[in-house]
Amino acid sequence: MWRIARLLGLLAVLLIVVPAQAQTVSFIDPAHFVPDQVLLTLEPGYSLTSNGAFFKGGSVVNTGLGLRSGTLLRTEALSAKHNIYLLQLKQHSDVDGVLSQLRRRGGVRYAERNAVRRMMVLPNDPIYQRQWGMSKVGAESAWDITTGSPIVIAIIDTGVSSSHPDLAGRVLPGYNSFDGSRNSEDNEGHGTAMAGIAAAAGNNSEGVAGMCWSCRILPVKVLNEQGAGSSASVIKGMYWAADNGAQIISMSLGGDDRTQAEEDAVNYIYSKGIPLFASSGNSGSEGNPIIYPAAFPHVIAVGATAPNDSVAGFSSYGDYLDVAAPGVGIWTTAWFEGQNTYGAGNGTSPACPFVSGLAALAKTVWPELTVDQLEQLIEGSAADVMNGGKDVYTGWGRIDALKTLQNAQARYLPTPGGGTPPPPPPPDVPVSPPPPPAANPAFVPIAPPPLPAKVGEIYFPETGHSLRGEFKNYWERNGGLAVFGFPLSEEFTEQTPEGTFTVQYFERQRFEFHPEKQAPYNVLLGRLGDTVLRDRGVDWFALPKGAPRDGCRYFQETQHTICNGFLDYWKTHGLADPSLDQAARSLQLFGFPISEERVETNANGDTVVTQWFERARLEYHPDKGVLLGLLAKETAEHRGWR
Repeated sequence: MWRIARLLGLLAVLLIVVPAQAQTVSFIDPAHFVPDQVLLTLEPGYSLTSNGAFFKGGSVVNTGLGLRSGTLLRTEALSAKHNIYLLQLKQHSDVDGVLSQLRRRGGVRYAERNAVRRMMVLPNDPIYQRQWGMSKVGAESAWDITTGSPIVIAIIDTGVSSSHPDLAGRVLPGYNSFDGSRNSEDNEGHGTAMAGIAAAAGNNSEGVAGMCWSCRILPVKVLNEQGAGSSASVIKGMYWAADNGAQIISMSLGGDDRTQAEEDAVNYIYSKGIPLFASSGNSGSEGNPIIYPAAFPHVIAVGATAPNDSVAGFSSYGDYLDVAAPGVGIWTTAWFEGQNTYGAGNGTSPACPFVSGLAALAKTVWPELTVDQLEQLIEGSAADVMNGGKDVYTGWGRIDALKTLQNAQARYLPTPGGGTPPPPPPPDVPVSPPPPPAANPAFVPIAPPPLPAKVGEIYFPETGHSLRGEFKNYWERNGGLAVFGFPLSEEFTEQTPEGTFTVQYFERQRFEFHPEKQAPYNVLLGRLGDTVLRDRGVDWFALPKGAPRDGCRYFQETQHTICNGFLDYWKTHGLADPSLDQAARSLQLFGFPISEERVETNANGDTVVTQWFERARLEYHPDKGVLLGLLAKETAEHRGWR
C-alpha cells in the first residue's frame, strides 16, 4: 500500500520547574558549548594547580578561584606554557555567574565558555576510488615538477590510521588531546580521510593518490569517535602540534562560536612560521554562520567547489574565505568499522587538505617561503572561477597546483586577483550559474539508415537515434525499453567526474564504455542520481537518514532503507550476471539508495513518491506502479544538449 503522507508539525513546550530555593541555572545549547566548562586564560605570573589552587608567583591567592565551595570540581592545564586552563564545574552550574566572577578577578586575562568543535564531513561508500579533484586542480602536471618531500603536515582531527596501506610508514607518533597519550589512532575515520587527500602515496598501485606523495603525517586527535570535540581539545592539539614538529597544519573542523583562547593558539602558530589551513564550514545553505577557526586572522580558510567549478551549495562563505578547492564526491583513504578502505565524501573538510597538501608541494620547491608569502603564492595562482577578483564564495579562486608550482619555481609571488579587488557582493546575492554549454551534436536526430539495416544495429524512429555494439548488447540483456527507455543520442566522448569515456544517453540512463573491463562490466551505468541532485544543488549526504525497520532493507553504506513497492522493484531488477546474487545484481544496476522515500514533483509535473539511488530514481505512480525517472533526459536538458 502506497500513500502520500501529510506531516503535521508539533510544537513541543519545554517546562522547566525550578525548586524555590535553587540558584539560577544557565541553560546552554550543548550543540554550541560544552555544559559546565570554562576556558580560563591567565596573565603572565599567575598559575593554577590541578586541585584549583590559584597562585601569583609562588604565593597562593586562594583555592577554588574564590568560587562558591563545591562549584569547581577540577582543572586541567591545556597549555601551562601559555597559561590556558579548562575548568570543570559541578553539574548545572550558573556558568554565566562564574564567568562574571572570574572576569573581575585580578590575574585573569580571559574567561569564556568551551565551544563545541565538529568535523565538516563524514566519509561515505567504502568502495574503490575515482578522483576528479586532482585533475581539476592540475595536480598531474604539478607532479611533473615535484611529488613532494618529507614535510610534516599535522592533521588535527579524529586521529589517523597508521596501518592504512596508502599512509603506512609515513604516519608519525602523534598526540591524543583527550588523555594526553601518544595514541592517535583513528576511531571515526574522518582524520584518515583528510590525511589521504593531503598525503596518500602516489604511483604505488594502491588505492588513491594524495597531493604530496612523500609528506609525513603528524596525527593530532582532538575529535572523538562521534567526530566531536571542543575548543579545549582543539587548543591542546594546536599547541602540541606547533611545538612537536608540524611544518603545516590542516584543520577540517570548526564551529560557529569564537573563543579568544583558540585565537591565541592561532597567533602562536603564526608566530612560529607555521601555515594553518581550516575548512570554512558546511552551513552555506543553513544560515551561513561564521565558522572558527577558519575566520580567525592568520588562518587560510578553504571553501568547496563542484566538478564544474561552481560553488558547492553547502560551502560556508564570507569575507574571511581565502581560497576554494574540490569538495564534492571526493575519494580518499578511509577507516570504517576497524578496516582500512577507501570512500568518498562531500564538504569543506576534504577541500582543506587539498590546499594544505599543495602548500607542502610549494614548500618543497621553495623552502624559504614565509607564511604570508605562501598564502600570497597560493591565492595569487588560483583560478578566478567567479571572474572578478576576490569574492565571498571562493575567496581568490579555486586552487591551481600547476600554476602555484610554476610560480614557485620562478620565485614569483603573484598579486591575488591581479590588483585591488572590488568589494565582495552581499551574502544574499545568489551565485550566477555557469552559461549553458553549446548544443551537443550527438543529440541531433539522424535519418533512418538505408535498407537493408546493418546487422547488429537498431534504429529508433521515436527519437531518431540508433543503438549498436556493446551498448546494444547491454541494453537488451538488462531490461531494454522498460528499464532504460529510448536512446536520446548517438555515441560520443564525454568527460565525467569519474573519467573520460565513450557514452550514449538514454531516457533514464547514460551508458559508459570501459574496454579495459571484461563483459558484462565493460559497460557501466553513470551515477546520474548523484549527478541530477548535484545539478539541483542538493547535497544528498545531508538528506535525512533512515534506520533499520521490519520488512525493509537497510544499507549501512549510505544509512538509507528501501521499503514497500520500491523494495519489490529493486529485488526483481538487476544486472544480467548469473554469477551474482540478487542483491549484487540490483546494486550493479541501481547503486545504493541515497535518500529515503520523499514526495516530489517530477519534470513532467507529476507529484509522486520518489526515492533516489546512485544511478536511478524510482517513482511510484498510482496508475502505473513503480517507474524509473527520466534522469538522463533531465541531465541532457539541464546541460542544453536537447
